[in-house]
This record gives sequence, C-alpha cells and structure tokens, in this order.
Amino acid sequence: MKFPEDFVNKIICADCLEFMKDIPDKSVDLVITDPPYGVLEYQDWDKIELKSFTKCWWSEIKRIVKKDSSIYIFWSQKFISLGFRIFKPNRMLIWHHPNLAKPTKKMFLWTYDPIFYIKQGKPVFQPSFAGSENVDVFKFPKPQNNWIGDNAKYHPTSKPVNLIKNFIKISSNPNDIILDPFLGSGTTAVAAKQLGRNFIGIEISPKYCEIARERLRQEILL
Repeated sequence: MKFPEDFVNKIICADCLEFMKDIPDKSVDLVITDPPYGVLEYQDWDKIELKSFTKCWWSEIKRIVKKDSSIYIFWSQKFISLGFRIFKPNRMLIWHHPNLAKPTKKMFLWTYDPIFYIKQGKPVFQPSFAGSENVDVFKFPKPQNNWIGDNAKYHPTSKPVNLIKNFIKISSNPNDIILDPFLGSGTTAVAAKQLGRNFIGIEISPKYCEIARERLRQEILL
C-alpha cells in the first residue's frame, strides 16, 4: 500500500493494531479517537488486559503523529487513573452532557466524559476558530439521531459531530490529516469532511464501517 493515496479519506476495515504499522512515521497532524476501554457489556476486560491493549495502540499513535501535533482521547471515569499514567496528558477536558439514565438513590449519576488532550511540540491551537472560549469544559448533548435508513444504527457510544468539529477547528488547518483508529460509526470522518480536512478512519467492525461509509455518502452529513 502507498501512503497517502491508499490511506487518506478512506474507511478502512481492519484491526488498527496491525494496520497502523503501515502508516509512515510522523505523517498525521491530529488524532481524535474514542478507544475501547472495557466498560461495555461485551468488553469483559480486567485492568491488566486494558493496560496492555492501550499501550500497544498508544505506541503506534506516538510514532505516527508529527512533531507538532495534538491528540484527543475520550476515556472512562472508571479507569481514569490508568489513563493518566499511560497518556500523561497536558489537560483533562470535560464533555458535559445530560445523563438520560433513571436517577438512583445509590450513587451520583455521571454527566460527563473525560477527554485527554496531549500535545506534541508546538501544535496548532486556535480556540477562537471554534467560536469558543479557551476553557476545558465542552457542553454538547448526546447524539439523538442514531439511525440511517430503516435498519442501520449508529454506534452505541457515538459522539456529537459538533464536539468533534470543535476539536478539529482548534487543532488543525484545512487539508491536514486526521486519524481515528477506532472510528466506530464514522463521526470523526464526517466532521473532517465537513471542515475540509483529510481523514484516515480505521474500524474493525464491518457493520460500523458500512454505516460510516453510508454517512459519508449522504448529501447532508450527519
């Protein structure tokens, strides 16, 4: 495979741990991703398994990004201390959103997701381009439009397109290359296309790869 023509602006159905090995060193301007972190019902991981898996893909990310670049990683409250140890973020950002779960008397409801921001060198940083203040809390509702056509459902943990666009505006310029190695239903690719950026989207599930491609084919991107 040749870079960039076989990689850029494509939805790649593959295991990112293997596929990222073919991406050249220092070739990506920005990474935005929401990796698996063992909290969904089908991800029955212990902390050791999560740590090993995370270190594997993180080592590839660090190799792939350019000297001056930014990385945004959505993470879990449950394993937040592990995330701090592995990523050593410059900031922990907050995605604040309403919690639609039924209130309980047993515990406080979570109304935020942590996002680790890691910078390499002197990256693009232009919060005014996103029309937002230079703050660490971003308020966006959870996506409600979760369907394409009659049968294809978005990923259960999909993130708001406008939140991803916010980070793209802050941390990239037109025609930059944005990588999401855990693309899910394609939100990062959709946001990049809307803003005139290039993307590399990797997703292991054929189902979600097809949903991502369908979203990109729509005249109005959602």
